[in-house]
Amino acid sequence: MPQTLSQATPQPTEAFCATARLSYLQIGMGDRTVVLLHGWGASKEIWWSTLVTLAPIAHALAPDLPGHGGSPLYGSDRMAQIAIRIADFCDARGLETIALVGHSMGGNVALELTLARPALVRRLVLVDPAAHSTEMPIYAGSARVNNLQRWTALRTSVALAQKFGAVGRYVPHIHRGGFVLPALRRASFLAHHDVGALHLQLNSLFANPIGARLAGVRTPTLVISGEFDPLVPPALSRRVADAIPGARYATVRGAGHNPMDERPRAFEHILMDFLG
Repeated sequence: MPQTLSQATPQPTEAFCATARLSYLQIGMGDRTVVLLHGWGASKEIWWSTLVTLAPIAHALAPDLPGHGGSPLYGSDRMAQIAIRIADFCDARGLETIALVGHSMGGNVALELTLARPALVRRLVLVDPAAHSTEMPIYAGSARVNNLQRWTALRTSVALAQKFGAVGRYVPHIHRGGFVLPALRRASFLAHHDVGALHLQLNSLFANPIGARLAGVRTPTLVISGEFDPLVPPALSRRVADAIPGARYATVRGAGHNPMDERPRAFEHILMDFLG
């Protein structure tokens, strides 16, 4: 079972990997390593509660993906390019094997890395993965939306995040979940992302449907879906689990697209059970 969290519990620390040019959070000194990849427009801080829960059993690391937070884009707008940056990060840290957790776009990147470096990724967790990206709903900015509409929606979203993020920065990293306060907290980080990089990566995500390659994944895999996810509907996540040989599927009840933030205790219980 996940531990009971409090502000007195040791918290993650921030560092920067010069080799991969990635800012990251880290915690724990366990004998296994877990690397967590956030989704498009999110940040490494979305994993804060998960990192603290993993700390007693693992060395857990959560990087900002390129173009997000403290990690410069540095030409990495395609999913495979981001996967290379994550591989460089692991190599620079001397990580020979990892459990890899990828959320949304981070799930697409995690699949690219797993297919390219199967010896590195020994366990894979996909959380609401954007694998069938061309089939995501139109309001998610999918390929059915033209580039101008997507750019306009993105600029509007960042402008709103800048407005409401002033409130969100007061929401603590350790919280009880829900939808409103965690969303405000996430907005406080979105407000500081590279808008141009977000636009490039969103276009690249919809240009990289990876569903047809899922049968090539041979890593033990768990697919987790938020029960009410509006961006990657559970049916799409279920298809990912069905396509990966031997994959398990789990639902976080009452969660949307960000179960690690909206229902952290339930999410952590499922994750810890799979990681053993």
